Amino acid sequence: MSDETGRAVIADLCRIPNPDAIDRTEFVELGSVSQFVSIRGRRATNPVLIVCHGGPALPSLPSSWIWQRAVEDYFTVVNYDQRASGKSAARAGGEIDLSIDRYVDDLIELIAWVQNELGVRKVGVLGHSWGTIIGLLVAERRPDLLWGYVGVGQVISGVENEAESFQFAVRSATADRNAEAVAELQALGEYPGAQPLTTERIVTCRRWAQHYGGLSAYRSDSAYFMESQDLSPYYTDEDLGLIGVGQQVTMPQVLPALLSFDARERTAFEVPLLQFLGRHDWTTPTAPVTRWFERVTAPSKDVVWFEDSAHLCMFEEPGKFVVSLVNLAVPHAVA
Repeated sequence: MSDETGRAVIADLCRIPNPDAIDRTEFVELGSVSQFVSIRGRRATNPVLIVCHGGPALPSLPSSWIWQRAVEDYFTVVNYDQRASGKSAARAGGEIDLSIDRYVDDLIELIAWVQNELGVRKVGVLGHSWGTIIGLLVAERRPDLLWGYVGVGQVISGVENEAESFQFAVRSATADRNAEAVAELQALGEYPGAQPLTTERIVTCRRWAQHYGGLSAYRSDSAYFMESQDLSPYYTDEDLGLIGVGQQVTMPQVLPALLSFDARERTAFEVPLLQFLGRHDWTTPTAPVTRWFERVTAPSKDVVWFEDSAHLCMFEEPGKFVVSLVNLAVPHAVA
């Protein structure tokens, strides 16, 4: 079977043919930058859940066909390619503001657009990885817009994340007697340390942490995750090429802000909070999140542990993922 045949089969599978469904895409101006938006759901009257993707500049929509279809039975799911990311990269052009505050304002503007387009008062936000920074700040600054916030692979402290990921990689490589890995990790010196935290240093640390299951539990790689994009019914080959373009533009500017992000003292929220944590996540390690969440005050807060997942629990345990959303998020959405 060719990729095109597979893509056609998946496209047909992902069609929502019932007359009450919603399935639309368009470009929306957010912060004077045109950004691609997808809206899908089994019933247009279901509560709205906006997915704030990770990366930076790694859109969630291309691989969403693996896990999102069941979620669409209970929520109207909004995906958007953040500024200079994915399909939005084609329309970015020139100098572009890639500050965290600008990403936050984009999401607030998107929520206002969704409120107007879909006639809803509040929405939920689900942030993944890098997207949890944006989502958490929106939850803090504009609780009036949200019925709830769900963090998946939450980032609380960029520096703590790097230190814990590195320590896990060293422990694993040493136990495995992997001389190549140990040598490469030792060459990084004190990590993250005082020297610049370059992309090259981060890639070395992440490569070995992920080799030992820190991205997908019990797997030495996550090819299924990246290569699932090639079968996406929502992206053409040309669109897929834009992902790399967006990352090249985005990473050098966004990475310092990501690594310096520190929400350890942001503990007062006025919106229900959910945290979905992969027990084996060493990409955004869970220890900083659990320490922080113990001190958080919110109208309600819940933690779900995905015992057989790392950083990609929606792919690794999709059944538990949707059941957890339905059991813990829907009650807030319909309250």
